[in-house]
Amino acid sequence: MSFFKSKLNIWLLVSFLIAGILSLWLYFKFTQHVGDISFDGTVDSSDFELCGDYRVLQYYQVGTYFQGGKKAIKKELLPNVNADGLPPNGLLAIRFVVNCNGETGYFRALMVDSNLSRAEVSKQALEHFGTLITKLNGWVPGKIQDDPMDSYAQIVFKIENGTITDIF
Repeated sequence: MSFFKSKLNIWLLVSFLIAGILSLWLYFKFTQHVGDISFDGTVDSSDFELCGDYRVLQYYQVGTYFQGGKKAIKKELLPNVNADGLPPNGLLAIRFVVNCNGETGYFRALMVDSNLSRAEVSKQALEHFGTLITKLNGWVPGKIQDDPMDSYAQIVFKIENGTITDIF
């Protein structure tokens, strides 16, 4: 009888370990998302705060938008933006968070050149674009059941011959 008890204990222990590993895997799989932005003290302002302890949602999940749409963004940014320090041709995507108060922060950049190869974006260029986007007043945070939420947004800049020619 003790032989069966020891086999049963081993099976219970193995089952418990498998359940624990599966639970941890599922937790990390569903709480980490591609493109999530975490606070980075080297580039992010400590003045910008998220409104909740929950995860930041995508703009299309909650309806975050800029008053006047992309046309208004283009009208405000195009005269003030420059491509100094960036490759002469390519696309620059600036991804950031719009908190529940309509404030922006946690700016991250991804750039591809005309050959679709990833290009480096200097800290100074990121700060330049972040400053311009921070000055945009008119972000309307998305809502779930009338509660404003933190969400991601992005603006893409098209660079041709060293000049920003389009914003979308």
